[in-house]
Amino acid sequence: MVTCSTTKIIVLVSFMLLFYWCLKMYNNFVTASCTHPSRCLTPAYPMNRKMEFLGFISTSSDIKRKRGRIHLVNETNFLRNKQWDININVTLPNSTLQNGSLYLHLFLGPLSPSEHLNSNKLTSLSIPLTRYKIPSANRFNLLQGDYESIGDDGPSSSYPVTHWIPVIGLYGVGEDWSFDSNLLPPELWIMQTLKLIPYTMTYLPILYHNELRILKRDMIQVFPSNKTMSLSLSYYPVGLTQLRVWIQFQFAFKSMNTLGFPEKELDTVKELVFGANLYLLGLTFFVSFFHLLFDFLAFKNDVNFWRGRKTIVGMSRRTILWRCFSYTVVVLYLLEEETSLLISVPAGISAIIEYWKVWKTLKLRLVRDDGFFPKIKFMERLEEEKVTENYDSQAMKYLSILLIPLVLLGAVYCLLYLSYKSWYSWIVHSLVNGVYAFGFLFMLPQLFVNYKLKSVAHLPWRAFMYKAFNTFIDDVFAFIITMPTSHRIAVFRDDLVFLVYLYQRWLYPVDKSRVNEFGESFTAVSSKEKKRIKKD
Repeated sequence: MVTCSTTKIIVLVSFMLLFYWCLKMYNNFVTASCTHPSRCLTPAYPMNRKMEFLGFISTSSDIKRKRGRIHLVNETNFLRNKQWDININVTLPNSTLQNGSLYLHLFLGPLSPSEHLNSNKLTSLSIPLTRYKIPSANRFNLLQGDYESIGDDGPSSSYPVTHWIPVIGLYGVGEDWSFDSNLLPPELWIMQTLKLIPYTMTYLPILYHNELRILKRDMIQVFPSNKTMSLSLSYYPVGLTQLRVWIQFQFAFKSMNTLGFPEKELDTVKELVFGANLYLLGLTFFVSFFHLLFDFLAFKNDVNFWRGRKTIVGMSRRTILWRCFSYTVVVLYLLEEETSLLISVPAGISAIIEYWKVWKTLKLRLVRDDGFFPKIKFMERLEEEKVTENYDSQAMKYLSILLIPLVLLGAVYCLLYLSYKSWYSWIVHSLVNGVYAFGFLFMLPQLFVNYKLKSVAHLPWRAFMYKAFNTFIDDVFAFIITMPTSHRIAVFRDDLVFLVYLYQRWLYPVDKSRVNEFGESFTAVSSKEKKRIKKD
């Protein structure tokens, strides 16, 4: 008889969802060519025909308005199947310098369309070059009061101001494509990317502005003194499938922005999908899937392990307390740095679990006496736990002498030479630098306890292995997801910690016939399980 554990069910359901998602993505983005000539929409101009590409800037969003339009780009030998780049220095109008807006109007069509830009035989596109947002908080030296930001003499504004968008990415289909008018890709219509010439079965050249390239951190605040700004304008020919993927993502981002998702979180996802080819994008989603799966299984097994423990024999109490403190500091640091929720939420969940472990480790109980509020009571420890506590105390004594001066010296150095948003920011950064730089040393008490007991049977190895898998996945994410440099270094530090634990597991193999600290043997448990299965 086959048994189905909760873990097996979770893994099975997860892979079923993954298979469904892959099938759905394939059906959504594979476009069939037209096979019925009477229903075919064909390109208005062949791919090898040279086009004229014109660009203007204007303070008006109306692309048909000629008044106040300033000529910016004129490319007379533009080919849609070739990459094209240009860097331009744009002189900003006075209205834009005074917290106003600016737009880029683009036209693409046959050679010499300059005299009839409003013709329905030209592709036209209007792109905002500015965006309103609240400036990032300035950092300053806490002792000297010198601001780090360039162009500002004091604290940042608390209201939205004009910011310049320095990079504009344009995309087009790099091949002639014939569409079936009855099976048009819906996103091309929804985002108004596919435009037809009236009374014909032909469509204009596709010109799509990829807003996935616009990141909040790349925007530059416009000051009255910044009269000239740099603009990088690029065109990339891509396949129809890749273009549809970008449009779908952009539509999804707009929906999430409408629902109130923070712009910083959306920027993190943009960086995951933008610039990557479809294969790398698919690999990113597969890696994310396994990361979430291992995260969940690690949390589940860790909770199950600690929920079933009656003693903490073999467990370093100080290591557990340190992990609780370090996770708290890391969460505060990630929130201070406005790090992506993809990083901060799992760290927050881990911190909550660590607080629960501390409650179990210290043997705290809520006791209700005659009063209204319950009291916290420390339960009595076993003799075996006191032996572990002695080893733990011995290891921590020498670590404290080494670490405390190093952390204090690092904090003083940061205060003297670095800039921060506030005193709170300096405290959090100083603590997290100590956690990241020397945190692995606090694993030594547990390693020392393992060495003295010549055993690792008391550790939650199933949860450890899931975390180990996730640690190596984090190595990949360290180069993909935006995160503070200290947190990125800590990811690789965790690899070393798990390798040491694996070495101790090899050095002190678990004897399944030996009775452990719980009074159980694995062979006895296995025989009981077999008897239960036979009864079922």
